[in-house]
Order: sequence, then C-alpha cells, then structure tokens
Amino acid sequence: MTHNEVTELMAENMRIMGRLSSRLQPSLEEKSKYSRQQLSVLGRLYLAGKIKLKDFANREVISTANLCSVFRKLEQDKLVVRSVDENDHRDTWYEVTKSGKVLAEKLIDDFMRSLESLCKVLPEEDEDRLADTVKTINEILKKMEILNA
Repeated sequence: MTHNEVTELMAENMRIMGRLSSRLQPSLEEKSKYSRQQLSVLGRLYLAGKIKLKDFANREVISTANLCSVFRKLEQDKLVVRSVDENDHRDTWYEVTKSGKVLAEKLIDDFMRSLESLCKVLPEEDEDRLADTVKTINEILKKMEILNA
C-alpha cells in the first residue's frame, strides 16, 4: 500500500469520525450555560493539566485570541485559573480549578456513555473486531507521534 493510499484511508476515517462525533454532543451542553467550544476546551485542559496558553493553542489548533476569550469566560466562572510565568512574564499558564475538575469529569463521563451507546448497535463480533483494530491504530499513531515530534 502506498503512502497516498494510507493517507486517503486516514482522511476517510477522520471524516467518518467527524460525522459520528456530531452524535456525541454531551447532554451537559444542553443543560449548561457554556458553549460546546467552552466545554471542549475545559475538558481538554483538564486532560492536559497545567499548560502554557501558547502550547495549548498550538496543540488544539486554535488561535490564542480565540482561546483567550474562551478562557476568560471559564475563568470568570472559576472553572479555570490563570497564572503568569515568574521566569517569563510573556507566558501565561492555565489549569482547571476544583469546580472545573468536577464539571470536566462529568463531561468525560457523559462523552464515554455517548460513545458506549454508539457501540451498542454493533454485533458483538464487529465490536470485538473494532476494539482490536482501534488498539492497533492507537499503537501505530503513538509511533507516528513520536517519529514526528
């Protein structure tokens, strides 16, 4: 198989995952005063831990200006805390507060239940094949990540 064929398969996989992800809208979003983007950023920050603004923006492929506005709302509501780097005042660090952690964990639990409901429609043999395939894909993607660091 050529690099081009692998690239096309990966692109198709990403398109399918994108379509499926629209069915994973967290129920918390419907009951929440936060947008999907705000909830997504909160959950990703929770998983990342304390991180510099510019590093998080690069990692999440979001502009620092847009990210600042999202963080500002989360900070106002005491879900996120900001601190300035003592060694370089140009750098700003963000991390989730205790109340942010509670909401982020609820988001993640909700997301996992949504994923589970998507998988429930599969016959057991397909679910087993998917699990084995995803394990293999994850191993290979981790290698790609290391080789492209």
